[in-house]
Amino acid sequence: MSRFARVTSIDVLETLAAAVQKFRAEAASAMDDLDIEMRRGLEWIHHDRKEYWAHELRRSEESVTQARIALQQARVARRVADHEPACVDEKRALERAKCRQETARRKVEAVRHWTHAVDHAVDECQRNRIQFLAWLQDDLVKAVAALSRMSTSLESYIQLEAPTADAARVLGPETSSAQGGEVSPKDPRSSGGSRTAAPALEGPNEVPRPAQAADPPPANAEPTIDRKEIGP
Repeated sequence: MSRFARVTSIDVLETLAAAVQKFRAEAASAMDDLDIEMRRGLEWIHHDRKEYWAHELRRSEESVTQARIALQQARVARRVADHEPACVDEKRALERAKCRQETARRKVEAVRHWTHAVDHAVDECQRNRIQFLAWLQDDLVKAVAALSRMSTSLESYIQLEAPTADAARVLGPETSSAQGGEVSPKDPRSSGGSRTAAPALEGPNEVPRPAQAADPPPANAEPTIDRKEIGP
């Protein structure tokens, strides 16, 4: 992956840093809310549902016992000789009590099963939550600090004085043609061995044009900096 970026606005770095800070705060708040909701879920299934259905199972067992006693009493009270009384109402009440008892028993078993499943899921979620919080508190903080350093470095960089436009146009070889004059490194008219361009007169009244420097830029010359590329 490239380690370079084409930055056209320093303000974008500040905007990005602010967005990262906002995301970090909102994500941390969401993780706190998630922790609260998980604790509520554990409280609901470990205590509320467990105690409720255990109580319902005990009540249903008592109802079955009472329904059986009522049926037995009705049979004894209504027996005539060897005739077995129907006791329809008592039998229906006993069946309803048994149905409630079976329902409560299934619910107790379901609560036991889902308690283990929820505990496992919460443990997995908590591990991921802790890793995410560590990333928020470590990596994102470093990212914001890096963006701040980049912004400061670029602010300092654009304060440097850029080369002049005339110096930026000096890109030709040692001997080149420049607007009607020939640049010669051995021009006898140059004083002190300096290299100048010989002006060419195009007419009797023409004023000689100033010669351009013919020396090529040094090998270690700084590249031309276009301030529009890195700043507003």
